[in-house]
Amino acid sequence: MMTRRPYDTRPAARGGLHSPTLARRVSLRGALLAVLCLAPYANLRAAFTADLSEGEVSLRLEASPETVRPEEDLLLTVTVEAPAYLTVTVPNLLDRFSGFATAEDFAAEPLEAGGRRRQVIRWRLEPKPGAERYRLAPFAVETLDTRAAPPRRAAFATRPVVFPAAPLRAPASGAPEVTPKPEWIPPTVRTVLSWIALALAALAALAGTLFGLTRLSRHVRESRLSPVERAWTELQRLLGRRLPERGLFKDFYIELTFVVRRYIERTHGIRAPEQTTQEFLTAASRHPHFDASALAQLRTFLESADLVKFAGQTATVALTDAATQKARDYIEADARLCVQPQQTPTPTS
Repeated sequence: MMTRRPYDTRPAARGGLHSPTLARRVSLRGALLAVLCLAPYANLRAAFTADLSEGEVSLRLEASPETVRPEEDLLLTVTVEAPAYLTVTVPNLLDRFSGFATAEDFAAEPLEAGGRRRQVIRWRLEPKPGAERYRLAPFAVETLDTRAAPPRRAAFATRPVVFPAAPLRAPASGAPEVTPKPEWIPPTVRTVLSWIALALAALAALAGTLFGLTRLSRHVRESRLSPVERAWTELQRLLGRRLPERGLFKDFYIELTFVVRRYIERTHGIRAPEQTTQEFLTAASRHPHFDASALAQLRTFLESADLVKFAGQTATVALTDAATQKARDYIEADARLCVQPQQTPTPTS
């Protein structure tokens, strides 16, 4: 008959393993109930197995879960099977476990069928956190062959069993465990208005820069022209503004007289734009280039313009056309007089 070695009758240490006395008091009904409750759970998960068989004695260990985790109990099943004529004695394994804080067993009654006897012992082990290893030390298994007279005794020692442990977590490095994904947050109304204001300011600055560069480029280009060519360019630009058609007669006459005055300043050196009409005519009468007919023509043109600019005389588009023609006639006549001495052939000696 297969039997187990009696438990140690010494009292268990406080907080240690269950005492042998309490284990013997467990009724058969409670043991069978525990076996029935734990067996289905152990078969649901992958298990670690070890074969400690020797000769005719089959001794197998099955641990679930497959790896030892400190946060989870380890359920160990020891199955012993041998011919019916062999009485197999498995020692108490309470002191053979290392790396476990507590241990308790649930032993079922041996079953005999087909000339073989089978016994199952189940253990619940609580792993110690931080243990170096989880191990079942070697233990001695005794056999008694009842075919001989007297019965023949024998024994064999098992090898140690080390239960695989789950890998330790890597030490915390301080780096984030997940990679955060950018999340778009819609801007507020105030932010949108600020962006619009900045965009408008940037566009205004760009427009001002382009306008300034355009005027500078035009000024540089016009400064390279001759005085008469500049006068024609300024006059054409003034006519393109169509001031008389918009009713801006005073502005038109001011700009038209400035075209003529700037031409005279560039050609003859008289600072006409800064002088009044009377001051300009006085300075022109002292200049050798201006004859009586040229002065009379300038006086008529400037004084008629002053009537519109300062006396409030009503002007029309027809009058502005006539004034524009007088300005053209004077500039053309003066330009011919300026180039005439260069075209006169030099007498030969």
